[in-house]
Amino acid sequence: MSKKILLVTADWDNVKKYVEPVCKGVAAELGVELEVRNEDYGFLVEHGEKDDFGGVEIPQVFVIDGEKVKHVFTRIPLTVEGKPDIKSATEMLKKALADA
Repeated sequence: MSKKILLVTADWDNVKKYVEPVCKGVAAELGVELEVRNEDYGFLVEHGEKDDFGGVEIPQVFVIDGEKVKHVFTRIPLTVEGKPDIKSATEMLKKALADA
């Protein structure tokens, strides 16, 4: 099985407008499948990043390689100005795919 990017998001997710284009762009550039799941809390509880109380946040991005699931990021990184850092998020995702 080949590697794929998995984005778990929701219709109400405001950060989706930044994260989804990053995932789509990397998937297209590297020829990797992108799967988008809507509010898959079961997957997030099992594989996602959790807060101090065991709760999960949306969105979360993963790289899946066969049976291996690697969490890449939950929040999009920010620039020093506090704006979404699309370039850093893209590089994080590319590195996670290369390392998977």
